[in-house]
Amino acid sequence: MSKEEFKKFIKKRPELAQAVFNNKTTFQKLYEAYDMYGEDSNVFDEVLIDNTNIRETSTSSFKEITNLFRNIDLDTVQRSVNGLQKAISLISEIVPNNNNNEFPVNYDERPINKYYED
Repeated sequence: MSKEEFKKFIKKRPELAQAVFNNKTTFQKLYEAYDMYGEDSNVFDEVLIDNTNIRETSTSSFKEITNLFRNIDLDTVQRSVNGLQKAISLISEIVPNNNNNEFPVNYDERPINKYYED
């Protein structure tokens, strides 16, 4: 199978070239399938079918997401956020704030030349 034969095959099936231009597959993958299976294989039909299934799946999942957002009760979300804010403020009051980079007050520096408490 030569490159020229593959080019003729692609010219006969422009939908395969369109799939490449839409970033659904590559000419390399098509050529490998053409070289392995030949011109009359169903592999190329499967590539095109997979591309249409991907489009249908993405549009249906987008519809599902929009329906999910339509069903959200914003008052419930607001109450949950307020509860989280209260919990965070309560925890921040309980936990001491040690953001300074100083050493603790009771830290005694060791001499550089002293090892193992000699």
